Amino acid sequence: MRRSMSKKEKSITYKDSGVDIVTGNDFVKKLPSIVNSTFDKNVINGIGDFAALYSLENEHLNNPILVSACDGVGTKIKLAIDMKNYSSIGQDLVAMNINDLICAGAKPLFFLDYLSISKLKIREHSKLIESIAVACKKAKVSLIGGETAEMPGIYSENDFDLAGFAVGIVDRSRKLPKEIRPGDLIYGLPSSGPHSNGFTLIRKLLEQETKQDNAALKNSLLTPTRLYTDFARDLFILDICSGFAHITGGGILDNLPRIFRNGLTAKIQLNSWEVPSSLRWAIKSARLSNQQALQTFNCGIGFIAIIPKNRRTDFEVRSKEINEEVLKIGEIINGNQIEFEGSLNID
Repeated sequence: MRRSMSKKEKSITYKDSGVDIVTGNDFVKKLPSIVNSTFDKNVINGIGDFAALYSLENEHLNNPILVSACDGVGTKIKLAIDMKNYSSIGQDLVAMNINDLICAGAKPLFFLDYLSISKLKIREHSKLIESIAVACKKAKVSLIGGETAEMPGIYSENDFDLAGFAVGIVDRSRKLPKEIRPGDLIYGLPSSGPHSNGFTLIRKLLEQETKQDNAALKNSLLTPTRLYTDFARDLFILDICSGFAHITGGGILDNLPRIFRNGLTAKIQLNSWEVPSSLRWAIKSARLSNQQALQTFNCGIGFIAIIPKNRRTDFEVRSKEINEEVLKIGEIINGNQIEFEGSLNID
């Protein structure tokens, strides 16, 4: 028998189940004031339409190729929640995507974010979007859209997750990597710390930390992922380099070989750069071998450029002109497995 609703029984609303449509609409209304400053002349419509429109009519390329990337921040988010520090996590999200995109030699065009949460808090979560917008401006990319989803039951209390989606463009004749040859030189660009990788291990190590107050260490670990766009989009650098590699999860050991053809590998001098203090702490606390550390963390090198040997001076001069620190860390050799010499500077 179908039970009818009595006059005293109330309906169960979407808000009762944990999703507040009014708050969501108020949040969306705030977004144009945050993101519009990232728009370039190619953005056709603003926030609020069903889909974002972006024109390519100003990109004058002979044989254009669209380049895409998708990534998140990982469990570094849990540390940000613990510290109630959302001021830099947006740069982590943008950098993890854009640093991948530029490895193809691409010009970043636009970015979209996905924020999923247990309960929307306009003040706190606006700070997240603001940090994404600030990073997009640094990377010279338009933040043209995204999605915010309240998902009680999937996330609890203050938990949230972030994902990002980036699109760029490159002319087919200028895409990277170009031909990489034995004898080419390998240059590393320093990282700012762990960036956004290895935080499941880092959080486990923090649980074992015996210091009463380790706020300084946690804040150091929250240093945002570096953006390498100014370097990788410099026209002179692009003309010189044969390949770029973004050193993320899997470290140098897993990421550098992704740009090699069969029969090529690298010889890396491990003592040719300094390891940031936060990574020295993590490596020593976990008692990792060099091999284990190099496959878990970036170990102080966040981005790699491959340079023909005869362009070494040109490359170093130009890097200095654009105030980018570059360190010669190795060379390309014949082989199938990366060779490491020396030890990481962690003592």
